[in-house]
Amino acid sequence: MFKPLLFTTFSLFIIGGGLIYYQDDNYFTKPQISKDNRLFPEQLDTKALNQIKIESQGSSVNLMQLKGGGWKEQSLNYEADPISIQDLLLNLSQIRLGDLVTNNPDHHERFQLLTPPENKEDWSEDRHGISVILLRGDGTSILSFLLGMNRTSGPGQYVRHKGSNKVFLIPEGLSIDSEANDWLKKDLLALESNLVQSLVLKNEEGGSFSINRDSAETDWKSSSEKSDVPDSDKITTLLNRLGKLSFSKLYINDSVSQQAEGTDLIETTLFVSLFDSRVYTLNLRNNIASNENYILSMRMGISLVASGASEAEDSKLRDEMEIYNQQVNGRFYEISSWEGKELLLSE
Repeated sequence: MFKPLLFTTFSLFIIGGGLIYYQDDNYFTKPQISKDNRLFPEQLDTKALNQIKIESQGSSVNLMQLKGGGWKEQSLNYEADPISIQDLLLNLSQIRLGDLVTNNPDHHERFQLLTPPENKEDWSEDRHGISVILLRGDGTSILSFLLGMNRTSGPGQYVRHKGSNKVFLIPEGLSIDSEANDWLKKDLLALESNLVQSLVLKNEEGGSFSINRDSAETDWKSSSEKSDVPDSDKITTLLNRLGKLSFSKLYINDSVSQQAEGTDLIETTLFVSLFDSRVYTLNLRNNIASNENYILSMRMGISLVASGASEAEDSKLRDEMEIYNQQVNGRFYEISSWEGKELLLSE
């Protein structure tokens, strides 16, 4: 038979031990493995996916799937790179949630996972997470989460589903570009060198030339007595650049105008004519304010000289010109200084 004092002591010991073991779910949760360790609540239905929104401090991305196929970045109104989008979706589908770190909303700031404010001026990268939202065509959410800071004591990154207080650690980490320019399709030209019939460079500072050839197998010759044929290696370099011309940044027209104010920008024009009557006009200006990179504008035209093509071929060529010019007309692209120099045959 237990004595009253012994029984009371034993009861207090049991209760006290239980209180020490118990942790308040609203304060800090002991790290544990998530039962549902997928970032996606279910397998992603790419057919239902219609829009991807990414927001961080000072930048945002709005990718919209087009009805005819392909994607467009809405803020820049420009074609998006489908491969980059496919890579993002693949990475998201492979992410597995690791430890549940906390479900206390008071700790969200600690992991840089506060919900971003509506006013972007109040956004702080030290407090707010990168917002990623995947939407269906009807506007409903497929996936919505915040990406927080990297783990300081090892690999991994913190993440939180929007609307949930739970913060998880993803062991692999996840890097997502939040600049609209990073998601654009950067290709501008992919001309095969044997298709080029003539090259004309008009440069106010000198170095102008005009050359042509009768076929891809013949040598280049000068089209004017006032200009010589440039070095063959430089011509080859120029043709190679036209075969893989891309840009690094798309400028909004207003920003280009602001950069041009108070500066003496000299424009150089390169005309590239093909044997099939296509003519590409490239206007280049050296952008001293951006590491002497070049600002490029361009368009496609059709030579008035009879090409001998059939009416169907001419119609196809006109359609190609219209599509191409819809993409590039009125837009300004930044290309690197060395790419610009290759096009201008500069040192």
